[in-house]
Amino acid sequence: MIISVFMKERRYSVIKDKIKENKKIIILAIIIICIVIIDQIVKSLIIKNLYNDSITIFDGLLDLTYVENTGGAYGIGNDSTIMFIIVNIVVITLITKFILSKKNDIPTYILIGLGLILAGGISNLIDRICRGFVVDYIDFNPLIKYPVFNIADICVVIGCIVIAINLIINIIKDRKKL
Repeated sequence: MIISVFMKERRYSVIKDKIKENKKIIILAIIIICIVIIDQIVKSLIIKNLYNDSITIFDGLLDLTYVENTGGAYGIGNDSTIMFIIVNIVVITLITKFILSKKNDIPTYILIGLGLILAGGISNLIDRICRGFVVDYIDFNPLIKYPVFNIADICVVIGCIVIAINLIINIIKDRKKL
């Protein structure tokens, strides 16, 4: 009986230590999952309520416009769904492997940037696999001519910006040390 209690406490302690050791990764995974769920819910609502339609949110500034994107940004590679699925899977795999192999060495801002890129990539990958296209809906065309995009795209762009800014700051800091 005492041995059994001791073994349970030891297992609990090991699990607790693993969670503590991987806290940043667990939090990142939860954030990624939340972003993917939110993006997929919004896309489902857009499909249900705006299929092949558009509504004005702020006159002359923002519309919600249903668009089926079979390519990449700016319509590059239209009707190349399989190629984009393969590229998405490769990029998601590489980023995930990098994060898991260097989890203790990656600065928090880089980790956040990579997490945002993963969230956006995963959500758009779900679209490509399940629908055969990515659902885009945020439309600033009344204000400026720009491709229609979605929350996942915003995450990828912000993730890249966060990483770029962090890298630039580190380069400047390194140059000041010389």
